[in-house]
Amino acid sequence: MPFDAGQFDEETNAVPEKSEPAMQFYAGAQLALQQLSVENRVKLQVEFQDARGNDTDFRQLINSGKLDKAQVLIGPMRSSQVEMLAAATREKRQILVSPTTPVSTLTQANPDFIQINPSLKSHCVAITRFVRRYNEPANVVLVCKEKEAGRLPYFQEANAALGGGPMKELILPDDATNFDKAALASYLKSGKTTTFIMPSWSSQDFVMSLLLKLNAIKGRNQVEVFGMPQWANFENIEPEYFRNLNVHLSSADYIDRNQPRIKDFEQLFFDTYGTVPTDDGFSGYDVTLFTGRMLARYGLSFPERLNTDNFEGLHAPYRFEAVRNNGFMDTGTSTYDYLENTHVLILRFDQNKFVPVE
Repeated sequence: MPFDAGQFDEETNAVPEKSEPAMQFYAGAQLALQQLSVENRVKLQVEFQDARGNDTDFRQLINSGKLDKAQVLIGPMRSSQVEMLAAATREKRQILVSPTTPVSTLTQANPDFIQINPSLKSHCVAITRFVRRYNEPANVVLVCKEKEAGRLPYFQEANAALGGGPMKELILPDDATNFDKAALASYLKSGKTTTFIMPSWSSQDFVMSLLLKLNAIKGRNQVEVFGMPQWANFENIEPEYFRNLNVHLSSADYIDRNQPRIKDFEQLFFDTYGTVPTDDGFSGYDVTLFTGRMLARYGLSFPERLNTDNFEGLHAPYRFEAVRNNGFMDTGTSTYDYLENTHVLILRFDQNKFVPVE
């Protein structure tokens, strides 16, 4: 994990902001190791290494030999460092569990690489399958800028697998800042629901401009908008737009604060560390508990079992598929590139928050 220990202030004992995700993950991992100790099904020798935020320092860590004896590695967080470590572990046949980086092009011919965070393609596939349950492709519009157009084939390929014609596409110039010149009204149909899917997240203003335009022109027509996980963290978007436009988001995880087991973990985390767990704290617990239990059950052959064995985490279930050439395979074979958790939730806006669709 990128602790960046050299940046800690010894006088105030303050954790640098950029180190907080790693510290949270570490804290959750420690609680998972305690749980594994209680279960007493496997004995593990565990070491933590500071990956730092600098790629040069990280490469020195790889070359130092400190990781050579490890049979399983968890981390790091930066995609560039994951790529470096994936190359090193592939040569040595070490198992690498990547907990955070959702990039599908980091490694090839690496069956011991396990990606926990679903890729963009998994999000696109999940949205398409959900929308196609009740809507025809002719009533679905994919919206993006030119620089984002490479994301649209993920939707179209998933749609083609379900049958029917292609979904419509509205691609705006990269310098577009709003939808004033886009003929959004032409996509609306009386008596039918029009679904707009927008795989954009870099500009809150651009997303907001779509919501403003649709809200102004929809009248009595039924409209829904599907967006990306980052939208949940956007500020200054009035909840009425999420409600009026039936906004849905894809998400790799969801923490139900009302569940007893979530409350129990939050209390344990607070009692142990004097603070509440963030998503990284939950992730550290889930990833470490998953890895430990898989080792206890199957030993070092556990990656071979992941296409049939699931894990129910606190913040997300894990459902793995073998991936080859950026496509999902129906069965695991020796020719796949890596394993990816492809479980993606669809959230809807309800009572001022996003919750999973039943």
